[in-house]
Amino acid sequence: MKKAFIALVVLILAAAGSVGAFIAVKNGKDKEKQQASKVLAENELFSFDPYSPTKIVFSKGDEVYEVEKQGDQWVLTSGEFAMDQNYCQLVCTYFSDLTAEINYGEITDEKLDMYGLTDTDTIEITEPNGTHTLKIGDASPMGDYYYVTADGRDKIYAISYMEGSVLKLDRLLLKNKKLLPYTLYDIKEVIAAKDGKTTLDLIYDPDTQKWSLPDEYSTLQVDPTQITTVLNNLVRIESEEMLDEKLEDLSKYGHDKPYGELTVKGTDGTERHLLVSLNEDQPDYCVVLFDDGQAELYYKADLSIVDKTPYDFIVQTITAADKLNTKELKLSYNGNNDTFSIDTDNDKCVVNGKEIAIDNVDNYVAFDNFFKAASNFNLSGLDIEAKPELKDPVMTAEFTCNDGSTVKMDLVKRDDSTLYVFKDGKYTGGYVDETSLKGRTSLSEFYIKFRKIAGF
Repeated sequence: MKKAFIALVVLILAAAGSVGAFIAVKNGKDKEKQQASKVLAENELFSFDPYSPTKIVFSKGDEVYEVEKQGDQWVLTSGEFAMDQNYCQLVCTYFSDLTAEINYGEITDEKLDMYGLTDTDTIEITEPNGTHTLKIGDASPMGDYYYVTADGRDKIYAISYMEGSVLKLDRLLLKNKKLLPYTLYDIKEVIAAKDGKTTLDLIYDPDTQKWSLPDEYSTLQVDPTQITTVLNNLVRIESEEMLDEKLEDLSKYGHDKPYGELTVKGTDGTERHLLVSLNEDQPDYCVVLFDDGQAELYYKADLSIVDKTPYDFIVQTITAADKLNTKELKLSYNGNNDTFSIDTDNDKCVVNGKEIAIDNVDNYVAFDNFFKAASNFNLSGLDIEAKPELKDPVMTAEFTCNDGSTVKMDLVKRDDSTLYVFKDGKYTGGYVDETSLKGRTSLSEFYIKFRKIAGF
């Protein structure tokens, strides 16, 4: 009995020791949590809604930039340049819950000098609850942190290098990085040029809400979808890197002999003129120089409009007629003069007086291929300055529509491989490749096949 009692006492004491140890560990962890919370609270420099600020002031010495929120836009009060809206919001976001990585203790003159906090970058942000100020000194030797002080705090802190580099004053970070200050609907004209000669001129008429090319291209149909696609991309692009400000040595990036020029005019009467240069060392990029001397780096592909011509913005296929709306086709080609009377409602085609049924698959496909080849002219380029005569056409196709109207197409030799295209006796400004007449899937091939079906 005595032994059992002694064992029980030992167990109770052991349990008591375990409980005591547990309580001691728990109290230790609670103190650690309290200490960690205290440190976290001390290191939490600012806390506010990142979308609430109405004013930001960046300064370093005599250089000061005051930025105010006007509606939903950040505006530099001096009006010197347009602000980068994304950068302004990023600054507010970083600032709104800025927490230090390290606390270096009480501020002393010695520490201020040691950490570069005597001549600082300063950023002040005003939100409904007041104005908050952060002073940014040197970067740490290893480039991990920036040393800072915050208003209302008597200690020196270190914040992450990334946050510090965003919050430090950098004039180029402040500037709007968009190529153009317009939306698609704010543009009235886009002019591209090379070697001082205009290579492209797109004009918008706000009354008709249509894009057009200069009058010399009036015989060609403009492709509005292609224009809006290219310009939509143009108004959205931003620079990859901000380079020199107020560039004076134009030869530095090759702007003394630019690759191309771009002028964009706005409906508000403003315009932006850009010089574009290329660099053999960076073939995927180009450098754009603005009128104010700002040089910026862009992807070359984003500025492809400099290489485009009116040909890229027209409907490149001239269609003379639709077979469903055509009752007769007279074709002079390759020494033959044939007349095709067409009756698609009854699946018939009369060739030089001989009726051909086109109600079976083989005959219909042969007829369809032939008609498309004779009525669709895929332009391979433009030659607006040419003044060709409608003389000795290689091919002539005259279509009579169901309503009695006619359309006449002529092809006239341009050189050994191309032919000028005329419509109703007038030069269209474009030419086709000779392969549209000769070779596989050409008019010759489909013309011969259908004439064989017709017995000629």
